[in-house]
Amino acid sequence: MLNKRIKFAGAVYHCIGRIVGGEIVMGDEEKEYFRKLMWRLADFCGVEVVAYCVMGNHVHLLVKTPESGEVSDEELCRRMIRYYGRREPWVQLMEQSYREGGVFNRQMRERLLARMGDVTPFMQTLKQRFTRWYNRRHKRFGTLWAERFKSLLVQDSTEALRT
Repeated sequence: MLNKRIKFAGAVYHCIGRIVGGEIVMGDEEKEYFRKLMWRLADFCGVEVVAYCVMGNHVHLLVKTPESGEVSDEELCRRMIRYYGRREPWVQLMEQSYREGGVFNRQMRERLLARMGDVTPFMQTLKQRFTRWYNRRHKRFGTLWAERFKSLLVQDSTEALRT
């Protein structure tokens, strides 16, 4: 049985994800795609990537969660478009609804906000999206990551973060 993660607003986490079997699968192209995806997703989720290291068979991310979970409809619209793009029909509908009426569909707003400001959905989505891209690119299927990511709470001080 999996233990629930302890979560704190404004906390810094050292997150580690390992490739299944310790295989070295991340070359330059894969690392670059992972990096770009990480930044787009961090912007969408509203988390701050303080530092990161993408290695051939695992990744390390130092991620800070926001102090408050308040996100305006305007900011939500910006994040949604930045992450998903304007090609998705549901994004077009959400944007049009917001532009015309100034508000989001309540259900969709709650679904999007549930994925923001928290390290767990950030890492889960990052690993899933990267796996889908990697599997298509390399004509493979199945899991890429060894297990759910590990996270360690880090003291939020300049000296601790530098270390």
